[in-house]
Order: sequence, then C-alpha cells, then structure tokens
Amino acid sequence: MNLSSSNTPLENYHGIPKGWSKAEILSTYHDLGGLNISKIPEATEPGAPSWLPDRKNWLQYRAAIQTIIKLVQASDPAAIELAIRYIELNYFGSYSGYLRERLARGLKQQKLSEDQSRRLMSHFRNLIDKNQCFLEFREYKKLRNQLLTKN
Repeated sequence: MNLSSSNTPLENYHGIPKGWSKAEILSTYHDLGGLNISKIPEATEPGAPSWLPDRKNWLQYRAAIQTIIKLVQASDPAAIELAIRYIELNYFGSYSGYLRERLARGLKQQKLSEDQSRRLMSHFRNLIDKNQCFLEFREYKKLRNQLLTKN
C-alpha cells in the first residue's frame, strides 16, 4: 500500500512520532552533548487547525524540529545527529516531508562522519527500493550526490 494522507488514520497523520515530543527531542539533544538550547519557547498559532488531534503538542513538536533545523544550519553536532535520526525515522505525517526536506538541505552544508554518511546512503537506497521517493527526495538526491563526491 502506498502512503498517503487519505489512507493514513487522522490521529497518525496529524500526530507526533513516538519518541519525538518536544521534551523527548530536548532530552535526546542533551544526551547527544548538545549545549545550544535549554528551552524552546511555547509554540502558538497559527499552524494547526482546531480539529487537529493533540494540536498543542503537535505545535510544540514542529517548533522543536524547526529549532533543530536552525542548529543544523549552525553546524551543531547534536542537532546534525538528530536531523539524521529524524530522516531515518521516515515518519509519514502532516508537515513531516517539509521538515525532512529542510533538514536535508541543512545537512548538505555540514561535514558528516563516515557513519552518518553511510547511514544516510543506506536509508536513501532503502527508500528507492521501496519506491517511497516523496517530494523531499529531491533534497535527498542533492545530499546523496554531495556525499558521493566527498567519498
């Protein structure tokens, strides 16, 4: 079955991936040695329709990932690792493709470890094999090509 918003349950598509709440993102960031954020401001509207299940927590999750995107752009090692983990998660939900695309765009400018590069290349190959090349894959291709030329 192909993934789409029409065949994914509403609470899943408009939910938060397991382990990726705002508090969990911050905790993992700190566990990875991240020092550049201690608190992410409370996210408010606009951005989530009133019918969205768990709307408040979804806004916080999105704001936390957007903070990680900014830290990736600033070459923060813990944020870079979180970005790779989020891409590998391949969560399919509202806004997730856009977030993955922005993370991949930020990663193109960063020096990744051999292990991180290998993990991303493996993930991209897996997506191709499963025919799950969604809109964010255009950024994945650019990142993949850059990783190939660095090795």
